[in-house]
Amino acid sequence: MPVYKGSTEVASGNLYKGSTEIQDGYKATDSFYVNEISISFLNFPGQADYVITGAPGATIPGSRSVSWTETAPSGSAYNGTQTATGVPTGFSFNQGQQGNISYTTTTPSVSFDASVFPNTNTSVDYNSLTISLPTTAVVTYSYTFTSNLGRSTSCTTFSGTSCTVSSNTLASSTFGTFYYFTSNAIGTGAYGNGGCTQGCNVSISSSGGSSSCSSNNSTALAGISGQIIGCGELNTFNIATDASQSGPTCATGGNIAFYAWSGTGPINQFLANINPDNSGSYTQSVTSNSNAQNYLGQYVVGYAKSTLVTSATFGGGNYQIPNPCPSS
Repeated sequence: MPVYKGSTEVASGNLYKGSTEIQDGYKATDSFYVNEISISFLNFPGQADYVITGAPGATIPGSRSVSWTETAPSGSAYNGTQTATGVPTGFSFNQGQQGNISYTTTTPSVSFDASVFPNTNTSVDYNSLTISLPTTAVVTYSYTFTSNLGRSTSCTTFSGTSCTVSSNTLASSTFGTFYYFTSNAIGTGAYGNGGCTQGCNVSISSSGGSSSCSSNNSTALAGISGQIIGCGELNTFNIATDASQSGPTCATGGNIAFYAWSGTGPINQFLANINPDNSGSYTQSVTSNSNAQNYLGQYVVGYAKSTLVTSATFGGGNYQIPNPCPSS
């Protein structure tokens, strides 16, 4: 609602009675003047000055902040708490990304805290701030593993810190589909016991050095299987399984995928994925009795890691849905 002196508009902040700035003007109960407030973000790198205007107490529309992007010196990344001093009351400094060797750029910001316009103009000027955006040099350390899991390798980290290098590895599946290791590899930082991979990890803080890392054949066979009943067997009318597994999930896959199969051709009619619960009872449903009616005479088969692991509880072999398949 502009006010004019002659044909010239009186700008917000320039209407006074004596030495007192007028914020609101009324004729009777009708408002004819509202002094707009401005919130200004000035001189931020790569950004045009950003000024938001509105009436005191009104909700600020849109963004209440300005951000900018800085680039670390070559061979460095942003690392450490970022700070700003000289930030005016009512504004806040917000850190950009830091603490990772991949953070070669960072985007801090300054924001106005309140969601409504204040009663007086306010501003923040980048040139009045003292901003600290620490960086650290990024270095690469080399290391050599020897023996049958040996290799020359390296890792990259912030200068003054350590990082981890890894040997070649051996997978337990080399010994069979469901095998896992029962001991660590042999060497400094060796691992593998109870898992499906053997190798060595070493933490280093400088270049050079070596150690031996070798595998061994200490393996065991994990187990995963599912017995199947249904259509009234043991008073169970849906198609159900007593599924169990032993050993680590990495060896078993932790899951049996069940399919209906005609006995010839591809096995692609998916029914269910089941994580064995080792309950010792037929509590896990493969498919409902009503859906089983669509597959009368077909087989129900289950695969873990692409290997058939199911069989019929009664009669052995693949479970075949009988025709008819009673529902009660």
